[in-house]
Amino acid sequence: MADLRPQFSVRNSYPSSQEYRFVLIFSIVALIITSIPYALGAALSTKERVFGGFVYAVEDGYAYLAHMREGAAGDWLFTLPYTPEPHSPRLFYLLHLFLGKLAALLPRGDLTVRMVWVYHGARVVLGLTLLLTVYRFVAEFTKQVAVRRLAWLMVTFGGGLGWLLVALGQPGWLGSMPLDFILPEGFTFLVLYGFPHIALARSLLLGGILCLLKAWKSRPEPDVPSPEAEAQNRGPESRKTHRASRIAHLKWALLAGFLWLLMGLIVPFYVPVAWAVMGAAWLVLGLRKRRAVWREGWLAGGAVLVSAPVVLYSAWVFIADPVYRTWGAQNLILSPHPFHYLAAYGVPLTLAAFAVRDAWRDKGPLWLLLAWVAVVPLLVYLPINVQRRLVEGVQIPLSLLAALGFSRFRLKGLRLRVVLAVLLVGLSLTNVMLVAGNSLALRGQPAPVYRDAGEVAALDWLGERVEFDDVVLAAYKTGNYLPVRAKARSFVGHGPETIRADEKKALVAQFFAAETDDLWRRTLVSDYGVDWVFWGPVERALGAFDPMEVEYLALVYEARGYALFKVGR
Repeated sequence: MADLRPQFSVRNSYPSSQEYRFVLIFSIVALIITSIPYALGAALSTKERVFGGFVYAVEDGYAYLAHMREGAAGDWLFTLPYTPEPHSPRLFYLLHLFLGKLAALLPRGDLTVRMVWVYHGARVVLGLTLLLTVYRFVAEFTKQVAVRRLAWLMVTFGGGLGWLLVALGQPGWLGSMPLDFILPEGFTFLVLYGFPHIALARSLLLGGILCLLKAWKSRPEPDVPSPEAEAQNRGPESRKTHRASRIAHLKWALLAGFLWLLMGLIVPFYVPVAWAVMGAAWLVLGLRKRRAVWREGWLAGGAVLVSAPVVLYSAWVFIADPVYRTWGAQNLILSPHPFHYLAAYGVPLTLAAFAVRDAWRDKGPLWLLLAWVAVVPLLVYLPINVQRRLVEGVQIPLSLLAALGFSRFRLKGLRLRVVLAVLLVGLSLTNVMLVAGNSLALRGQPAPVYRDAGEVAALDWLGERVEFDDVVLAAYKTGNYLPVRAKARSFVGHGPETIRADEKKALVAQFFAAETDDLWRRTLVSDYGVDWVFWGPVERALGAFDPMEVEYLALVYEARGYALFKVGR
């Protein structure tokens, strides 16, 4: 590793073609690794057990497909498919709606299969986009190729010490699973594994930061200008040049805001994360220059103004609309005990500590990395319900600081290769455990990863006869998959997206209990506008009620252990 004295230069920050070949090769490796369980899942699918398309975060994966089906049906506005309460369409999940439209344009075949293919195609393409963007971002802060590569490898393949907690028999340590198993905002490998929308949003986040940095970059001026230079600076040509420079800087700031606006259309609350990071960077810049940096503040303000509409719109929806307000309130993603963050990021934090002094003294923008890492502990314990998701992207500046800290040890030869191997393998063991575990679990074709062919046939039959406003009552596990196959609304089927999901689970269980009064059932389906009742093995397991014995439920489909009933009014 070379000596740690990087200097900031826009001209020299662009990676070489050789560097991009390195990135491309290892990006392909990462994307192949993250695709292995999906390929294996599809290969093990049979006529009786159909692969649903997901092996990780399966419940959320089916929700993404349900949102895509809305887009495939022609919608550009999102409506919750997992709750019966009436509500207005809103501008959310725009990427998934677009992917659904793309799936609808593909040649003939099962729409659900096409959606799965499009989803994973987007996962690969947007994952590659993210990895290329991460390298370009890292390159902006150091000219040392070895440091760039190490930082990028840590971001791409790195996790935390969650594997150690699992190995010690403590998967639920301090009331939470290890963050490197469950937090895609915190670990890029998880994004590559299952979340194309986060990949695109993070690419836009990084791109916006680079644009604002470029807007902040001042034109170099001589320390002691000569009298001739001073006279020239006061001339009309100089004023014209300065005006053009100010306009150019403003354009970069507005471009940053536009990129964050697009990011907000994908994940709205990432925009305040961008504001917080650059706000902290602005404060640090003022501390470094020991004066108020108003110019940079005004440029940052321009970026905020451009990106603010999507934040204001989201805030208005989640305040004014009672259904969305309840959805937001029950979408609890709280931060665990601080020790979990230390387990997740302790190794790179330790290495990064060796780079803090040099990063602060560096003439380039390395101070921004310090500001980003420093502001995250404040964000993840704000009194809001999506705390831990505000860690978004911090792995990138932390990994770069860790790589810079590692370079101070000046290891060479075999010792360098051994230590690097131990570091990268140690940080990637969680991901190895995750991919291997998901792959091995496929051997038994377990639910909900696999769906029974009879269930698929019943849902496809239903999908040809329902409208989106139709509400289907079924068990939670059935309801989670139902909107993937039929453009209807599940009575219950997704934790956050079903309004008062626990209450509705209990209502469904009571509906199928044999001792429940029929008057109560009729009142339930009337109050919630239920149009269909789905009856399969999961529903039978809830109770001994036989829908065929009541006159207000008309049997309209029965095959292979599954039945559908139309509710009479």
